[in-house]
Amino acid sequence: MPEATGSTVFREGDDDRLYRRLRALTAEDLSSDLVRRVAAGDLELVESLPFAARAGVAALVRTEALAGGALERMVGPALDFVPVAYLDRARLAANAVARVVTAQRQAVGTGTLVSTRLLLTNHHVTPNAAAAAQQVVQFDYELGMDGVPVTPSEFHLDPTTFFWTSHEDELDATVVAVGPQLSGGRPLAAFGRSSLTAAQDKHAEGDFVTIVQHPDGDFKQVALRENRVVGRGKGGVTLHYQGDTLRGSSGSPVFNDQFDLVALHHAGGPRNETSLDNGQPVPDESNEGIRVSSLAMALREVLDRLPPEQRAVLAEALDPPRAGPDRESAPATAPIGRSLTIGSAETELQIPVRITAGDAFAPPTAVSALTTPDRPSLVGPVPLGVMEKNRPPDDDYRSRRGYRPDFLGSAVPLPTLSAELVGQAAVPAEGRAPDDLALRYVHFSVIQNGERRMPFCTAVNIDGKRLRGINRRTGEVEAAEKWYLDPRISPDQQLSQKVFEAQRPRIFDRGHLVRRLDPAWGSAVSALRGASDTFHFTNCAPQVSAFNQRTALWAGIENYVLTNARAGRKRVSVFTGPVFRADDPHYRGVTVPRAFWKIVMRVEQSALRATAFLASQETFLPDALEDFDDVGRVAIFQTRITDVTAHTGLDFGALADADSHGGLESAAPSEITAFDQVEW
Repeated sequence: MPEATGSTVFREGDDDRLYRRLRALTAEDLSSDLVRRVAAGDLELVESLPFAARAGVAALVRTEALAGGALERMVGPALDFVPVAYLDRARLAANAVARVVTAQRQAVGTGTLVSTRLLLTNHHVTPNAAAAAQQVVQFDYELGMDGVPVTPSEFHLDPTTFFWTSHEDELDATVVAVGPQLSGGRPLAAFGRSSLTAAQDKHAEGDFVTIVQHPDGDFKQVALRENRVVGRGKGGVTLHYQGDTLRGSSGSPVFNDQFDLVALHHAGGPRNETSLDNGQPVPDESNEGIRVSSLAMALREVLDRLPPEQRAVLAEALDPPRAGPDRESAPATAPIGRSLTIGSAETELQIPVRITAGDAFAPPTAVSALTTPDRPSLVGPVPLGVMEKNRPPDDDYRSRRGYRPDFLGSAVPLPTLSAELVGQAAVPAEGRAPDDLALRYVHFSVIQNGERRMPFCTAVNIDGKRLRGINRRTGEVEAAEKWYLDPRISPDQQLSQKVFEAQRPRIFDRGHLVRRLDPAWGSAVSALRGASDTFHFTNCAPQVSAFNQRTALWAGIENYVLTNARAGRKRVSVFTGPVFRADDPHYRGVTVPRAFWKIVMRVEQSALRATAFLASQETFLPDALEDFDDVGRVAIFQTRITDVTAHTGLDFGALADADSHGGLESAAPSEITAFDQVEW
């Protein structure tokens, strides 16, 4: 074969990196001189290598360079073979990945163990020691081979032992100690760890990557194959790769085919760096991760400045096994507790960090290892890691079935509107009868109040056994999430982006009434369409940021019911809507609801059960919004279905007979602060 330069044969344009990567893939079979010949384009040398090495090299080769049967000569008729040991390595790597949640078990992201004591996640998942002190990590939060959830093992995070962070505009990384065990049968040492090294031979353009994650805070899942490195950021800090991720995937580990940890996932699409090191723009259809080599170099600089106790904790993470995840697994022993302390209870260590991996990187930042004698009080849950972008909805609305009244086996029809409310409703322009007011989407429906430009009611069916991670490309941060008008009703009868853009200060979020996760079930196509449909403005109401992002109980009710033994992750239907009052305050031509209601329905022991809730954002909404001050408290009540009717004018019919709060004659609404206070 005639010689060719690496730039014409291989995707990777950095000759030194290409050599290092080829050397790592073939070192046991080729000498250094032969590796250089392969890098120069002599692919015939690869044909006699073991299959795993051939497949690894083939992944780096440009497609056009494999014309004329070269691919089959190198790896056979297909490129998607991997050794069976790949599955073993994947299982070991996945063991060390955990779901990061608040004290109320609201998912905020993903993390992975990088030592026997330290967890790595994103700064925007765990931004400071106070947040870490109120977070819990759940290992084994996954489905077993029988499709039944495995019992997770839960641990406190322990920033008093170790805490380091770098802002999301820089490395977007947090390393924090894992503390006492809360529940579960497996000790922390049983989960292993992943390597955290600055080695420069772990990836090259074209390499496949695997992302182990908790998308949308759901059970642990793996995005594998068809995920490839597309380049490195010009500043030397980021890695860009194709792959499917969602909110909640923030902080996930990104592995190469040998399950070396190559990046910390933090965003969809270009964020911290928009240009590749070859000068080309970062492709929009890619994810962005922070290169582990950059993290390792930053932490090595930190290590030299730490007190001895902290240095011992961090050193283990920076001196790991070289290849793949740690294969050691400890026997089941007593739960892990705190074993190290740092300094005095009043100490806060400020450590300047400067990264030298590229001229374009940001100036030094300060990171802190903070110790406090007691855990601080909860200041409110942090939302799911949000560096992802939604897909547009399907523009063919004819096939959408919407909410199914018979979904639970017991008929639960949509609520009916009084004659006065019917006069305010938006009528879909679909040729249906005027009294058929429901806008049908995938797995949910909306009855729209055209005058208030928001729903009277949303109704969603959730199949807990068929909920799934969603195959969708990702993009920018949450502020860039795109919402869509429904073409079946007038634009004047629904909210628009003008209500929410350029807020100074930012007061309102675009609050989902049907959560994006709830209709994401069924086939991969249906799940994607259902999640995308939740981004219609007909499913939106202005919600104060603190209400939308900090309300763990309100946001977690559906999850609690689905994972609770009473429902067994089976089927749930949910009605949700705003409470409209004549004295609601005005903002940019919109009358803002002070409260929201929700009714959760399921079947228990062959009987229909319904539980109603009311959540108020009134303390955030003075009559004059120019006096807005985000210091209020979200109050959540269990209420009666008849009370929801009194607040809204919606008639729920016989559903009131299934009310778990006592039906028609029960006492007044009761405030709740935890799920176990609810009369389910």
